[in-house]
Amino acid sequence: MVSNSRLLRLSALTYDLCVCLFAFLFANIIVHTSGWTVTVSSPGLKTLSFVAAGALSIFAMRLNRGVWRYASIPDIIAIVKAASIMVVLYMVGALLVTGSDDVSRLAMFLTWLFVIIGMGSGRIAYRVLKEAVLMPHLRSQTLSSNVLLYPLSDTTDAYIRTLRLLHTSERNVVGVVDRNPASSRRVLQGVPVIGNLRSLSKTVKVLEARGQSVSELIVTDPEVSGAEMAELLESCNEASLTIKRLASPLPGKDLQLDNPTITPNLVRLDDLLGRQEVPSDPVAMRAFLTGKCILITGAGGSIGSELAKQIAEFSPARLALLDSSEQNLYDIERVLRQEHPDLPIGQLLCDVRDVARVDTIMQRENPDIVFHAAAIKHVPIAEANPLEAVKTNVLGTVSVADAAVRAAVKAFVLISTDKAVNPSCIMGAAKRAAELYCQGLDITNSVTRFRIVRFGNVLGSAGSVVPLFQEQIAQGGPLTVTDPDMERYFMTVQEAVHLILEANSHGIDEGSQRGAVLVLEMGKPVRILELARRMIQLAGFIPGRDISIMFTGMRPGEKISEELLNANEDDIIQRRKGYFVARTRTVDWRTLNGWLSDLRHSCQEEDWHGVLQTLKTIVPSYTALDNGRVSEVASDNPDRFPVYSSRHLH
Repeated sequence: MVSNSRLLRLSALTYDLCVCLFAFLFANIIVHTSGWTVTVSSPGLKTLSFVAAGALSIFAMRLNRGVWRYASIPDIIAIVKAASIMVVLYMVGALLVTGSDDVSRLAMFLTWLFVIIGMGSGRIAYRVLKEAVLMPHLRSQTLSSNVLLYPLSDTTDAYIRTLRLLHTSERNVVGVVDRNPASSRRVLQGVPVIGNLRSLSKTVKVLEARGQSVSELIVTDPEVSGAEMAELLESCNEASLTIKRLASPLPGKDLQLDNPTITPNLVRLDDLLGRQEVPSDPVAMRAFLTGKCILITGAGGSIGSELAKQIAEFSPARLALLDSSEQNLYDIERVLRQEHPDLPIGQLLCDVRDVARVDTIMQRENPDIVFHAAAIKHVPIAEANPLEAVKTNVLGTVSVADAAVRAAVKAFVLISTDKAVNPSCIMGAAKRAAELYCQGLDITNSVTRFRIVRFGNVLGSAGSVVPLFQEQIAQGGPLTVTDPDMERYFMTVQEAVHLILEANSHGIDEGSQRGAVLVLEMGKPVRILELARRMIQLAGFIPGRDISIMFTGMRPGEKISEELLNANEDDIIQRRKGYFVARTRTVDWRTLNGWLSDLRHSCQEEDWHGVLQTLKTIVPSYTALDNGRVSEVASDNPDRFPVYSSRHLH
């Protein structure tokens, strides 16, 4: 039994051969008038010869395998090539067989033209019939929503064509929106370009007045930048539209598929940045990392695991992974084994506060470069457990840094945070103390270079606001935001690690940068409220209508805005693409060691009052905040969490 697809291909081939036959006959009749069959010898043989040449050309250009309902410009080009080939084949064959040039050039030109017109018009007619007559009737049975597309591009053109070919499409494209106002009044695949981003709200109202209520806007181009997505989100919010985007460039190259995937995806982390990611320089990173033995502390965390993944791409001699969590070590090691089976990997279960264990590992591994990412990073948890935060973030850093010096490590990279600038929380103050210690070692030590990298929040990291919002959206809301004015610097983890590696691949041997801090460029801070709104929209909902936002009040240790530099103490000494180098306040290393001795003693005695007072001495800019109001550093109960009344945004 012949399948439907084979029957269609056979029918298409028969049609094309008939076109060749009648094109040849009509062309010769026009040129020679009705006496062609009399004046020309063997007209039937010549006609069959041309049809045979046509068959060879059809198979050579694979016209017999084309799907007519997807017919487009590439198919017309293939038809032109096939027509040219069959005419040349026939003329060369006639010359070789008869030995004389008795072929009418005018007749062959007309034949070439008729073949193109016949084959092309057949395909166009079939597609028009399929799309304009049959498909609207089928789609009308399942149609549920009107949508707009963005932008005016090849991907939008392909998306419209694909939608029209799906029997079960639930979207009816009523218009295209583009950034360029000059695109208005143009038409794409019969769909009008009806507005731009600035007039989106007005466009939606006009369509609604015409009885075409629009529910969503679909971004068809997966390469639309974060800054452009931010503008789209704002425009869609004003127009009360949901927004979705395609995850990959489809459908143009995939139209030969019977069932192309065209379902728009939801949130993409870089959509939340509101800016383009900063590019990196892989050449400098390769020179910095290739062939080196590298140790990463906190290797199972968000930053540590991404460091491990990206460093593994540069073929280090060995990659030692150190973490206090057995599960984290297992997870990152399994991922690396799958992607880099030949890479030597060490799994080191260790708490960075264990001085003897850290020293033993450092001597045994003898790394060239150490990336110190181990830390207690959650502000509320650190506020509730100040001693543990100091033990890990300060004394743990001292332990690893001292061990690196004793092992003559070439470079030590401390992963810091913008919360270390004018800190209002234990975590930030502890990180600033760790920065000061590494700065002191960098200035006084001539063997190991110490580099401090400071940046803001990482989108999507474990325990951060993005996974929390995703969970709350999945539950139907509300999304909890501490304060409507709260704002933070954000980066994706991939972007942050790219820049960490690039920043440290430059300036290692520059003595002028000793004791300096590398600060990653993160654009403008993003309001947490705006982040919540974007996530609701990118999940396909309308903020305030489908999912509400609830304000819970600031938590202990939080402040409204973070800073990258201390305006009174820090100076930028160099700018590079993606980061800048800053000269910050430093402390005499011997003096700092005396304070750290006091800090260590207070931790051993479980004296949180002494710990906080010493931390305040080390970091004079540290000011504890309680719900936005300045309070005493050493309060009667540092572990308390205030209870807040909630407000909703609808």
